[in-house]
Amino acid sequence: MPTYIALLRAVNLGGYGKLSMAEFRKLLEGLGFGNVQTYIQSGNAVFDAKGSAGKTGAAIAAGLEKLMGARVDVMVRTHEELTRVIAGNPFAEAALRAIQQKYPERRDRFHVAGEHIYFHFPDGAAETKFTGKALERAIGAAGTGRNWNTVVKLWEMTKGRD
Repeated sequence: MPTYIALLRAVNLGGYGKLSMAEFRKLLEGLGFGNVQTYIQSGNAVFDAKGSAGKTGAAIAAGLEKLMGARVDVMVRTHEELTRVIAGNPFAEAALRAIQQKYPERRDRFHVAGEHIYFHFPDGAAETKFTGKALERAIGAAGTGRNWNTVVKLWEMTKGRD
């Protein structure tokens, strides 16, 4: 049975979209998913499920809409996909130092790689001009963001599970 990572959009942010991780685990288990683990309060879960990532994400979205009374966007990824995301990080530490030395006046940076966008916010995410709504309007698709520590932790949680 494949292992998946679910990333929920706009859950538990600033009092909006309240969802306890206990409720989220119960929902996933109720959908027949196994080995369910959640990570922090922003809507991250690792679990085993039969079926494709697309069908799994659709089932989670339907369950969340029923539970929360509103649509929640769900992005589902595999361990291999996160491996490629981590390997493709253009802001790895050595590269980041070189970029900062060469372009000290440039602050927020981004890099598009397929369906993922990497951001580097040296002044913190609260200070950036890259907002979720503006980005979604620009690219014409829903998205969700995670900090690098969360991406790496979710990858570690799925390591060796398939």
